[in-house]
Amino acid sequence: MSKDKNDWWDNRVLRSVDNLKLWHDNPRLDPSNKLVTVRDYVEELIADPNDERDFIDLMKSIATRGFLSFDPVVVWQNEDRQFVVAEGNRRVMALKLLRSPDKAPLSIRKTVVSLSRMIDRDTIEKIRVCLAPSYEESRWYILQRHSPAASNQIRWQRLQQQRFIINVFDSVEQDIEETINITGFKRATIIDALRYVKIRDIATRQEVTTYLTPEEREQVYSHRINMTVLERWFGNSQVRTAWHIKFDDSGVTINADAHSFYVAYAKFLKLMLNKNNELGYVVNTRTIDSKFQEIFDYLPKVKSMLEADVEDPATLPISNQSSDSVTDHVQPSVSNTDTKPTNEPNGSLKGNPKRRQLTDKYHKIIHSNYKLKALFEELQSLPIYKYPNVSAASIRIFLDLAVEEYICSSDLKADMARREKKGYHEITLSQKLTILRGEFIDDRDANKVIDQLLHNSNDHSLNTLNEYIHGNKVHKVDPQFLNRFWDMLSPLFGILINLKEI
Repeated sequence: MSKDKNDWWDNRVLRSVDNLKLWHDNPRLDPSNKLVTVRDYVEELIADPNDERDFIDLMKSIATRGFLSFDPVVVWQNEDRQFVVAEGNRRVMALKLLRSPDKAPLSIRKTVVSLSRMIDRDTIEKIRVCLAPSYEESRWYILQRHSPAASNQIRWQRLQQQRFIINVFDSVEQDIEETINITGFKRATIIDALRYVKIRDIATRQEVTTYLTPEEREQVYSHRINMTVLERWFGNSQVRTAWHIKFDDSGVTINADAHSFYVAYAKFLKLMLNKNNELGYVVNTRTIDSKFQEIFDYLPKVKSMLEADVEDPATLPISNQSSDSVTDHVQPSVSNTDTKPTNEPNGSLKGNPKRRQLTDKYHKIIHSNYKLKALFEELQSLPIYKYPNVSAASIRIFLDLAVEEYICSSDLKADMARREKKGYHEITLSQKLTILRGEFIDDRDANKVIDQLLHNSNDHSLNTLNEYIHGNKVHKVDPQFLNRFWDMLSPLFGILINLKEI
């Protein structure tokens, strides 16, 4: 493709790091996850401990030696005139965090804050990039860089390579011949990618992961999951027959009863991911070949759709159903006697101010602080119509804990004390928020929330929250008012403790 173009990859131009847009379809990332902020991208990148270690090493290198652009960062300009990073997303993420440490995930924030203090942020405000003429040109370049012949590159994991193939396939309206022309991969490789990425993505569904431990889930979500084992198992004709799986050139169709398929698949994953399982040996390509029948007989039977006792709304075929479209059948654990009726059954609409709890099932926090996580989980169950005063006081307490955790994880206590010229324990919540605003929190929406909190004339102010605990007034505890207060705080909680929509 690029033979008819100028050698654009040899030319570099200066571009602002802050204006570079990370690539959502980067094969190193799982596209099923909702990636919006820099923090979202970094969390996805470092989900695997080995990747986290490599990423920290990359930031340390930049912080101590500066940014050395021996390997080019390649970007293209999309239809919105934004510069999207095709090659070098890890390096751009590292630069973005070193310039704005508040955007770092909580798990590595203290490290990022420390490293950011070692480098003059102005020196990494702009970097030289290669500007590809189009997305197609940048894709061509990526294929050259990550082909088997490019021995100096960090190899994609098998799942990453297969995802890239699917991205190309979808971009050419699922034309296999055109995908072959663009990627250089054989037809069989492309068809295998269509089949096995779908099979792997089923493993990440809630109906499967509910049977897995947190450690097992992390392995399933990781791009390092052993795709070769999945290919060996599901490529076996006996498995496909018994589990009602059909392979064709368009991918895979599963005509099984959904529940029994999910249960059997989860059991197989547990055998695959654990050395100390009920069989006494890990299931891998070698044991699948040598002990196939023993493994097969151990796993639960998978019913066909005709054998199912009741029709399941989540019944496959999977080829037409993404992991995002599976209906969530988990209902709130609070009975109707604890709440007042709403216009929506179970008050389940996202952002519904008449919802039964302060925080709904559509949100979670990613945090290791026990007190915060425990309080958040209780607020997801506490019926606000029955306990409005407890809920009101809990908002103030939760905000205090969230601010404190952000300050500790960012190693800002000494800075706070120095600025206020008093002991840290003497600094009020209002003063902490004032210091954080703008200086240590570089997020427009979060800073708007702080502005509202600091103006006492606002209904949703810190003064109102303080009244819930220290005052005698009993107004402003209407459940809908409290729900709106929580929603107003959500952008700030997103920065402080990584509150996220799911």
